Amino acid sequence: MLTSSPSARVEEATQVLAADAASALAAPGRAFTLQRRVAELDDSGTGLGAVRVLGADILAPYVLCDRVPGDDDIAVVREAARAYPAPPVSPTPDLVWAARDWALRRVLARFAVDATTWEGLSPAAAVDSDSGEGIAASIDERWPAWSVAYARLSPLALPGLVGATRNEAGRRRADLSRGMVRSMLRRDHLTAARLARWLALDHSTAPEPLLTPALEHMAMLATGEPRTALELTIAHLLKEPKR
Repeated sequence: MLTSSPSARVEEATQVLAADAASALAAPGRAFTLQRRVAELDDSGTGLGAVRVLGADILAPYVLCDRVPGDDDIAVVREAARAYPAPPVSPTPDLVWAARDWALRRVLARFAVDATTWEGLSPAAAVDSDSGEGIAASIDERWPAWSVAYARLSPLALPGLVGATRNEAGRRRADLSRGMVRSMLRRDHLTAARLARWLALDHSTAPEPLLTPALEHMAMLATGEPRTALELTIAHLLKEPKR
């Protein structure tokens, strides 16, 4: 990698890892080994930073494609949390971090991994009280701000992550749609794709007419945006009734 800034190097690694995860999701028969992919990026920790940025989404190729992560893959996720810990919870917890780590713990539990005591994750108490049920109540009710907040919570839009956050998303699907269209008009493809993902999560039971054309439109416009491509690929899989 040519960029010298540590944060820029992590962002570059995130784009690479997001593209690889999207490819694995689009081709379920394609091999995806997280540990090997992170090791291929470099040995300066940027790959671990990318794992932390993507959060539970880095496990989407396992969750949505019936793969099982190996022990080495789980070890990489744990090392990423240790290397890039959540902010301190005092005086108040960062609710987005808490929510994302709540989602990560829940996804890991699907593979019989207990991450309750993992170093670096937002403490379980903060997750349980603030994110598992409480973060939805802490978000600005006005739809523009609400939709932006929900875009940041897109890693919670995975099967099995049931709680007040998802319930609120189901109740406010019209606001998700408004936010998606607003973001598309602003050419903020990443935010639009994240909101489309929330819409896709319950599409089989509450169809959104705008969703399919929006996904197709964004796929054409968001070329060269790996993180957007990952969100769109997850949204496509979530939209299928079998999911």
